[in-house]
Amino acid sequence: MKKGIASLLMFSLMLGLCIPAMAADEKKAVPADYAPSAKSAVLLDSDTGTILYEKAKDTKLPPASITKIMTLLLIMEAIDQGKLTLNEKVRTSDYAASMGGSQIFLEPGEEMKVDDMIKGIAMASGNDASVAMAEKLAGSEEAFVNMMNERAK
Repeated sequence: MKKGIASLLMFSLMLGLCIPAMAADEKKAVPADYAPSAKSAVLLDSDTGTILYEKAKDTKLPPASITKIMTLLLIMEAIDQGKLTLNEKVRTSDYAASMGGSQIFLEPGEEMKVDDMIKGIAMASGNDASVAMAEKLAGSEEAFVNMMNERAK
């Protein structure tokens, strides 16, 4: 089924590239933008590694979502090691609540179970939940960054 979906996606992509949109004022071919709101994107065939679509693929962007994956990994390891439980409550600091960008809108002093914080990080990419968990695990965001770097090594 995955190969069928991948083939359909590839066919659609190739069709879109073969029948380009025409610029109204310049009357020249302009390739369709399959990720209009993305600053950068890469779509590749997982079987062959062939790049099917790219947009500013070499643009350096902050690794926000990658750090959330590391945050989730460290949370899961803390649970496995018995340092944390899914039902344990995490109190949101003023600093964690002040995070911008993607968030789950935690209020200062609000308490939420680890299980719910994990969902907020994984599904909503919540910066506030990530920082609240970082503070819970390491005491501060800076100490948590050190933990992530050590784990990455």
